[in-house]
Amino acid sequence: MPKFFVVKLLSLLAASLLPCISYASPNNPVSTHETTPKILNFGVEITNYQPYYFLDKNKNYQGAAREILDLFAETINYSSNYTPVPVARLFNKFLNGDIDFKFPSNPIWSDNLKKNANVFYSEPIFKVKENVLILESFAKEKNQFNKKKQNTVKDIGTILGFTTPGIDKNIENKEVRLIQAKSIEQLIHMLVSERVQGVYFNEKVALLLAKKMYPTINIISSTKFQPFIYGYHLSSINHPELIDTFNLFLNSHAKEIEKIKKRYGLN
Repeated sequence: MPKFFVVKLLSLLAASLLPCISYASPNNPVSTHETTPKILNFGVEITNYQPYYFLDKNKNYQGAAREILDLFAETINYSSNYTPVPVARLFNKFLNGDIDFKFPSNPIWSDNLKKNANVFYSEPIFKVKENVLILESFAKEKNQFNKKKQNTVKDIGTILGFTTPGIDKNIENKEVRLIQAKSIEQLIHMLVSERVQGVYFNEKVALLLAKKMYPTINIISSTKFQPFIYGYHLSSINHPELIDTFNLFLNSHAKEIEKIKKRYGLN
């Protein structure tokens, strides 16, 4: 489909959806003909996940995800509002209807919380790789480069509220123990101080932050565990039609999105 017609379709869809997420004030109730304010309310994580997303010193949401979501809102003549929430609480706020959209999101996350909710997911915005990361010095000391001797990674750190699909079976089999922390910075400190032997995290994010925090220390992927590759999606419970519109946007604005990703060093 030519881009002109896709963009036109996005505009028509947006126009038909305007009343769906309009809000009334007590003194100015919204009638069926009013369409303001036109706001996309995104629930996002309070996590330093550079370059995908992070909060700046003024607690404003930033990063590649912000630019892509802002571009979408602009394309359909909406404005964007971002509500940063701790990871462990974000899905509950989403289920309670406190936010319209959740990012990042994935169908395999928080399955136990959404049994009675019908969640709609977009196509992936980012493809990501999660892995168990260890200190290079630890790998050499314990001969971790020899797959037959990689049995010394017992305690693995991750963020409170995060799922760990790449090592769930290892945890169930009690091969490893999961240690939870409140932030990625805390995880890196725990790894360097050897309170844990590995951290399970987005590989690009962890390596970038670790190099900033400890420039002389090298962190590598453990070859004992297979990397887990999947996607970060946008999701909604009450607005599946806007998820469809967003999917059209991902296609019609693929070049602009790719430029944003490249600017942040993302594939």
